[in-house]
Amino acid sequence: MTEKISNRFRILLAQKATREKRNIALKEVGRETGIAWSTLNAWANNQVTRYDAPVIKALCEYFSCQVGDLIIFEHEE
Repeated sequence: MTEKISNRFRILLAQKATREKRNIALKEVGRETGIAWSTLNAWANNQVTRYDAPVIKALCEYFSCQVGDLIIFEHEE
């Protein structure tokens, strides 16, 4: 069995864009959260290798969600 940590960044971003009836670019997320574009790009492509608390906090505030809504622990067989 393989275990991995992944995220729901793209899903949460799409849900926010739908709620607000507009497109949201990573640059905009960066401006509003203070997170670097390269970091957001890693999140958007599910290539995060290090989950930093300040980034998680900023994203949870931006998406108005809990950590468990953003990060998931998967068990693969």
